[in-house]
Amino acid sequence: MPGSGKTTLAYKVCNDKSVSSHFDLRAWCTVDQGYDEKKLLDKIFNQVSDSDSKLSENIDVANKLRKQLYGKRYLIVLDDLWDTATWNELTRPFPLVEKGRRIILTTRKKEVALHGKLYTDPLNL
Repeated sequence: MPGSGKTTLAYKVCNDKSVSSHFDLRAWCTVDQGYDEKKLLDKIFNQVSDSDSKLSENIDVANKLRKQLYGKRYLIVLDDLWDTATWNELTRPFPLVEKGRRIILTTRKKEVALHGKLYTDPLNL
């Protein structure tokens, strides 16, 4: 449901001092219905690598992102996901979510939240 505070809650959690100090890397990415996977992964890469550069077309952004995140505690927020295929595509480069690594997703669709669930049940607002 739009306007129920999903993004606001995710923002407050992500920027809480006790949460943000736990992670080595953090990134926030808003995903709209007509998203471009390479551009979104590039945006996440720039946030976790502290870079503003555009990666060239022939570079595998997913692989560079995977290498950047490997062995680090990271928090990635994927805001406003619309379908399960998008979840599968965007989370492919992330190393397994283990202790100290988290992905938060916000969505209007219950099936997307349930599909993205790994260790915790979705929070219904």
